[in-house]
Parts: sequence; C-alpha cells; structure tokens
Amino acid sequence: MERRRLIRIRGSYLVYLPKKVAALYETPDVVVYWEGRFVGVTPPARRRYACNISAPQIVVAGYAAGLDELYIPKNGGAAKGLEKVYAEWTEEGGLLKIRYIDKYADKPEVVERMLKIALYLLEGLEKGTATKKTVEAADDETDLLRLTVNRLCARQPTPKCAFYIQLARYYERAVDHIRELYAESHTPELWRLLYNTARELAEIHNRRNVEDIVKFLSTIPSRRFAVMQTARSELAMLHAVRVVDYFENAAEVYLDLTLYDNAEITAEEAARHSAEMR
Repeated sequence: MERRRLIRIRGSYLVYLPKKVAALYETPDVVVYWEGRFVGVTPPARRRYACNISAPQIVVAGYAAGLDELYIPKNGGAAKGLEKVYAEWTEEGGLLKIRYIDKYADKPEVVERMLKIALYLLEGLEKGTATKKTVEAADDETDLLRLTVNRLCARQPTPKCAFYIQLARYYERAVDHIRELYAESHTPELWRLLYNTARELAEIHNRRNVEDIVKFLSTIPSRRFAVMQTARSELAMLHAVRVVDYFENAAEVYLDLTLYDNAEITAEEAARHSAEMR
C-alpha cells in the first residue's frame, strides 16, 4: 500500500496508479467499481484457465475463483460440477469449453437471498409443509449462492467482501445442519424455535443497529438450551445447536458490519492522520 495524493481538477479528481501495476494492463480501458469510499480499478480482461485434469471439483473451483472460461478434458465427471454452478459448455477437439455465467452482480443481494432461503425453509418445516424435495432444493441453492459470493468477491474485491463471505458461509452451514436435522427425529416445537431465531436474525439483517444485535446475541444461550431440551435425540440436538451457533456467528458479523458502516472519520481526523503518515 502506498499513499498518493488525490488531485482536484475543477469538478474532476485524478490519482496516479502505481506504474509497476498499470504497466501490466493490456488495454488503456479500465473497469472502475466502488463500495462506499473505496474505489477499485482493474483491466477489463477475461480470465481463462486450462488443465489436463477433469473433475467436478475443478469446475466448481473455477466458478468460485471468478474465471470466465475453463478448458478441461471432456471425460472425468465434469458434468457433476456443471450441475453446481451457473455455466454453459461446448465441446472443442476433445475438450470441454466451459463459460461461466454471472446471474448476480450484487453481493448483499446474494447474501439476503441465502438468509431468506433458510427462513422460508424453517417456516415450511415448522408448518409441516416442507418436504424432502424442498429441503434438498434449498440446500442445493444455498451451496450455489455461497459459491456465487466467492465469485463476486474474486472478480470485484471490496472491503466488505470479508463480511459477505463469512455470512454466506454461515448460512450455507446452517442450511446443511437443517438438512441433517430433517433426516433425524424432530418436533414442530424444535422447528418453531429455530424459525423464530431465523426470523429475528432477518429483522437484524433488514434494520441493523448495535442495540438490537447485542440484545439478540444475549438470548443465544437460552435459545441453545431450549433446542437442547426439545431435541429427541443426541444427534438431532447436535444439528439443532449448530444451526443456532451459525445464526449467532452471522449476528456477530452483522455487528462487525454495522460498526464498519457507521464509523465516522471527520475531516480534522483525516487531515491529522495524513500528516502523521508523512
């Protein structure tokens, strides 16, 4: 990291990019993206990768890594990987040419969708309307959305990516344990406890403030104890507790995110800090 001066030219702003980095750009055009006060600059290049190994894990990894295209041998079970990502493919000379598709562009939108899936799934389980097919579909989509958050952050890394990746991972794991809990013995009361927890977490997601998040976190021990008392088996208790744990982890990230979003830097403090760095 280097400190550079922001130059104001009438109504425009100019900052010189590091020469050792900009010299690597193959085109004079650049892609500019931003988040709050952060501005990112990158060349508009397509990212490709080719290897002589074909496996579903490579297909999934290419999507999560933000690749545009992947070339692999057509044999080796790549079809299973294609089922787990957004992509199109063609055959060229014994190779699979995979072109990944960006269905989403907004990271917060993807994270919100993951939370809604968990919420709607638990609501259906609590009401007795969700089936095995519903649970499996929710699990599959949550897995794909978690990979999508990774992909978006690889393509446009911003300061909040750390928060979004954590949230996506916690929601994916929560749904994984809901799936396992569904396969075990469970009661409507247990689903109700988990649904109410998810519902309150969704309220935090929509209206984040420190007081509400801290209040929610203070209730986690009692919620954890309640699901332990309600579970019919030790294995069901384990999965139910893990769901509560991951919702707690998500709330802690929302607290981090709330502090990050609401931190203030006054002009005087910025000037003093700039002087200290010189």
